[in-house]
Parts: sequence; C-alpha cells; structure tokens
Amino acid sequence: MRGYAVAGDEGMDFAPVAPERTFATYDALLAAMTMESGAWAFVPIEDVVPTVTAISVSNIDLVRGKGDPADWPYVEGVTMVALTAEGRATAEALVAEHSAPLPEAVTVIATGDILQSRCSLARIRATGDWGAALRGPVGEYLASADLTLGSIDGSIQDISEPFGCFPHVNLSSPPEVIEALTLSGFDEVTVATNHVFDCGEALCGAQAMLRTIELLEEAGIAVVGGGENLEEALAPAILTAGETTFGILGFDDVAAYLLEAGESRAGTAPLDDSYAEENAAGEPSFFRPASELGLERFRERIRALAAEVDVVVVQVQTGTEDTHDPSPRSIKALRAAVEEGATLVVGNQAHHVQAIEAGAEAFIAYALGNFIFDQIRLEGHMQGYLLEATYWGARLVNLRLVPYVIEDRYRPVFATGAVRAKILSDVFEASTRLAAR
Repeated sequence: MRGYAVAGDEGMDFAPVAPERTFATYDALLAAMTMESGAWAFVPIEDVVPTVTAISVSNIDLVRGKGDPADWPYVEGVTMVALTAEGRATAEALVAEHSAPLPEAVTVIATGDILQSRCSLARIRATGDWGAALRGPVGEYLASADLTLGSIDGSIQDISEPFGCFPHVNLSSPPEVIEALTLSGFDEVTVATNHVFDCGEALCGAQAMLRTIELLEEAGIAVVGGGENLEEALAPAILTAGETTFGILGFDDVAAYLLEAGESRAGTAPLDDSYAEENAAGEPSFFRPASELGLERFRERIRALAAEVDVVVVQVQTGTEDTHDPSPRSIKALRAAVEEGATLVVGNQAHHVQAIEAGAEAFIAYALGNFIFDQIRLEGHMQGYLLEATYWGARLVNLRLVPYVIEDRYRPVFATGAVRAKILSDVFEASTRLAAR
C-alpha cells in the first residue's frame, strides 16, 4: 500500500500548533512538526524524516512496520469495474501503483547506563531472580527490537567478589547478571566506560574489563569499546538486521585518560587523539575545554566504517554529571560523528537525560539517563528514556523517546502521566537551550 502516515508527537502533552496554520510545502510542514511541537498531520510516507514521530493508530504504524496496513483506519476502498481490455490494463496499472509494499522497517533500541552492582545487585539477589531487573514489559519491549544496544557502566567478572550495598564507587557485578541482558535480547553493548576496570574486593585492573568482554561475548552479546590493545578497542561490531548492515563503535572520554588502550596495552577506546594536554592540567578530561579534544582518529574510524556498512551507530561515554545540558566536549564529539557519516549517535555518563538534536538524516541523543542503577540522590538519577530508531534500509526515518523510572533502585518501569511528560520536557527544554547557544 502506498499512502500516508500519521506523524506527530504521540502523547507528549504539549500545546498543539494552532489548527488554522497552513504550509506551502511538506518540507515547511515537517520543519514545523518538531518532536515537542504538539502538531500532527497526514503526510506522504516517503516524506517522513527523523525530526517527526510516526503515530500508531489502532495499533497500526505504517512507518515502524507495526500491524496490518490493510486494517489501518484511514484506508479507503475503491471498486473499479473494467469493461474493455484497455480498461482492464488501466485498472491493473492503478492497482499496481497503489499496492507498492511498504518499506521493510528495522528497529533499533538503545539504553542508558546499565549497572547491576552495589545496591542494585543487592536488590536483584534478594528477588532470587537474576533476570529480575528486566523481566516484564520493559524487557519485552527491548526484546521486540531488531537490534538492542546498551552501555555497561562497570565490570562483570568472576575474579573477585563485588562489594555490596554501601557507599562506594567500585562498581562490579557477578556473571549471573547477564541473564537480564539475554532475557531482554541485547545484541550489543559498549564497555568504553569509566568503571569497567573495577573489580570488587581485589585489584585486577584491565583483567576485569577483559573478563567482562569475554563473558558478554560468550552470552552472544557483541562488545565494542575495549580490548587487549588499541586496535581491538577501536574495532566495530558489525551486525545485520533484515538486509541492513549496522556498524557500531564505542568511545570513552570520561576515564580514557587513565584507562585508554595502547598498542600493546589493554584498555578502553579513547575519544581524544591524545590525553597528554588534559593529564598535564591535573583534572579529569571531561572537565577540560573542547579545544583540547582532538578528533582526527575518531573521525577517521567513523568515516572508514561508513564506507563499509549501511548504517553507522556511535556510542560515547562523555559529558558532566547531574545536568540536562551537554558539555562543549560532548557537543563537539557527537556532532563530528554525524559529520563523518553516523546517523545515530548516543551519549551517556550524565546520569540525567540530556538534549537531543534531530536532523533530516541523523539523530544525536546526548544522554539517555540511568537505566539499571541504584542512584537516588536526585530525581533525575531515577529517570531516563529508551531511544527507539526506525530504519528503512540505510535511511533513518523515525525516532521515539520512551520514558521510564527506576523502581527500588534496580528495575526500570515505563513512566506515565505527569512523570512521563516531565522527563520529555527535561529533554526538550535542554534541546531548546542547546539550539540557542
């Protein structure tokens, strides 16, 4: 079926655009229909772009490939009676024109920081179910994606006993927590994060990261962002969904100044070309100005991958904590990823949701917030959103932000009502501030 998609903001609780507004072109209409606008319209399906969100009507979403298009409420049936050979040929041509198949949709869902340790670990153990954090609707939603991507903000290892539920920053988990990831269908995670060397009661350095990678890969989960040496740490994961190949890269700018891999040294994938300038300043790199951030290697890796696969996704651990506003270093890096060919760029580290930037061909999410985490000091620590991206082949066509809250310091559940609206407002207000810079 050819035809029209309903596009808009689906339940985001913002004031609608005045109904009397008209637009000379679909381009002008789509430019006005930003995610926070409250506007909706019928638009030709081929004109849908990432800056708008397709709306499900009667559980049918033509853009995202959900439901049977023949049952869409806005389908109009027409009967044609052909009385001549010429009429039959014309009727067949019309049926063929209006029966073109919808594009095959591929869904990618990305999460924020995953940390099944400390008090989260204690809560999970108390349930007697290692999959408890993601057993239920959120896990089922993740499993429904063609590709599910995450960020492991700590180690998973069996070298040393993890510390329990008391204030500390040694964030490690036992191998059993992987059950939650396999239960919910994770295909890939990045370990280019600042706690991946943590090892509980013992000091085991890079061995904690290497064991994390080994355990995840044994569970069938691809890993980026770390390795035995720099080349391994910078290597992409290449996954196929439908007929589309996805290349995924992971980089760290939070602790890479300490943990970065070298030519013969295990570690994480560094975002910066060199941390010498930041280290000389004597403070963590992510506090340093964007002018000190060199991105030649970062750009080259993305550019090379874009020539090899259909879609490039980049995950970056970057930014300052406890704010909805991305840092200058984050902005510089994530925009550079888009310039080199990435169409989906996901940041994490802030422990808060942050701004987004949507373009006609690419989307940047600066931080999705904590996903499985035990922080409770600030309200924002317990809130986040899942980022759902829909592709038609290599083309990014739709984004959906799905808010959740973290219950009992370990279990994400979908947010509703005023809380859902508040999480989205935090994202959109930060996005407005970013656009005004």
